[in-house]
Amino acid sequence: MNEQVIKLSGLHKAMSRQMVSSWSEVPQFQLETEVDCSAMIALRKKLDYHPSYTSIIARSVADALHLHPMLNASWRTDHVVQYDMVNIGIAADTKRGLLVPVIRDVAGKPLHEIDAALAAIKEKSAKGNFSMEDLADGTFTVSNLGMFRINAFASIVNAPQAAILAIPRMTEVVCKMPDGSLGTKMVMRPVLSIDHRVTDGASGARFINDFVRLLEDPEVLL
Repeated sequence: MNEQVIKLSGLHKAMSRQMVSSWSEVPQFQLETEVDCSAMIALRKKLDYHPSYTSIIARSVADALHLHPMLNASWRTDHVVQYDMVNIGIAADTKRGLLVPVIRDVAGKPLHEIDAALAAIKEKSAKGNFSMEDLADGTFTVSNLGMFRINAFASIVNAPQAAILAIPRMTEVVCKMPDGSLGTKMVMRPVLSIDHRVTDGASGARFINDFVRLLEDPEVLL
């Protein structure tokens, strides 16, 4: 049997240290929910520029965070820092490995600007040429594996941030239609991971409720 030694880049070593620290030092818990994606799918088809689902999700997250600012926060040893601006980090699979570029002031941006920012992240991900400024100042992270055959997963909190939202693929399920007949709909099951030092399960549940409400009525995001 042949073995190959793969040397780690400085970035890979730094990310590994960050993950070990987040996993071992942060008392984190998860909340899973279900979203009816019918309205989100319809909105995407309706708009001329067809925004990505990640764009719609990011804006929903930002609006929900404004209602629940304790999740738009970070842990600082003996105090919590709460932010008035929502800067969402998007976990990205890049040529250099896992990076989390940040879209700033997501709640203050129209959907088409969020979508343009995500398109720029996708383009840079192919080369991995993000600057330190691109990766700085995140207040909340979204990890989207919806393009893979992943029905549900939980992400590790990106310390010192208070929370991270894991987005899986949509799946088709059988449901009861308004007329009583059987039909199908597309759903997804996001999982929210939270640093329990910053906030608790009830606060996380209220955030989830508003996030789902916004995704299931996305016209309010326009």
